Amino acid sequence: MRIRVDEIPEAGRQLHFHWDQDRLSALLPPNDPFEMTLPRPANVDLEVNRFPDYIRVRGTIRGALQVGCHRCLKPVELPLDEALEVLMVRATPAAEGEEEQEVELEEEDLEYEFFDGEVIDIDRLVSEQIFLSLPFKVLCSEECRGLCPGCGANLNDEPCRCDKSSKDSPFSVLEKLKTRLPS
Repeated sequence: MRIRVDEIPEAGRQLHFHWDQDRLSALLPPNDPFEMTLPRPANVDLEVNRFPDYIRVRGTIRGALQVGCHRCLKPVELPLDEALEVLMVRATPAAEGEEEQEVELEEEDLEYEFFDGEVIDIDRLVSEQIFLSLPFKVLCSEECRGLCPGCGANLNDEPCRCDKSSKDSPFSVLEKLKTRLPS
């Protein structure tokens, strides 16, 4: 969804829509390993206000997000209840022949988003907020034992099927060296 700035009335514009899997999939990288899905569309309620120097987008995103557990790959449903507040400022183009300089962002710089001054991409703002809401590590439970690196068994549901008699561990070579050392 895109909004033209000149179509935002003085009193602001209210947006209420459902953000579905198709919109999410369009913004995910191809072959995303986390298989992020929306089990049901997320409710997005936004208010867009136009000011002389900036555009303010404020609202909420509510729903659920399904992501695979980072240890066992079992689907985990995460609640999604995120507040969104962004100040959009028109980007100033770099002067011809001028190189872009690398600058360190301050904390207050993260409150601003730059755009072309004519069109606001609402889908991109919603997806950014959803991606930022993800935890660093998604686990189905704190006690999740994950997958066996040898046989691939989900250790939460079944025992390991690896042959315990063979010593094919990376440390088996060190064990052989240890037997050759003089005592």
